[in-house]
Amino acid sequence: MSNSQKTKGPNRHQARESALEALYAWHSGGSDNADLPHLLSGHIHEDERSGQDEDYLRELVYGVTGDMDELDAVIKPAVRRSLNSVASVELNVLRLATWEMKNRLEIPYRVIINEALELTRAYADESARGFINGVLDKLAKELRPLECK
Repeated sequence: MSNSQKTKGPNRHQARESALEALYAWHSGGSDNADLPHLLSGHIHEDERSGQDEDYLRELVYGVTGDMDELDAVIKPAVRRSLNSVASVELNVLRLATWEMKNRLEIPYRVIINEALELTRAYADESARGFINGVLDKLAKELRPLECK
């Protein structure tokens, strides 16, 4: 079956974009979990992302917000500076990717890092990509040691 004949499933890249936007808004708005359903609803009904994997979007947002302290504890040693000094977009990209590395073992870590770099390219400046790549490379060795051999 050629690529043009394959049935295309829900788009996870679009779900990651929506998740990043929702997490950024949630974080900027004071991190109130009561806001999550409204934020998700707004991103689920976007026409430009009508093919996104809505279930994965929900899983990402609720997964990251539910494990925030644990994710930050994993990320902090790899950053070597206060997480408060990391731009919100960059921090939320790191949280999304770290959550996926910890919880979605069926997704190769290289795919997760590549997706994180694509998000960074779209939402942050070029210097952020090097930072994100370096941190995620360190985290991949810690979280996926067998896969990184």
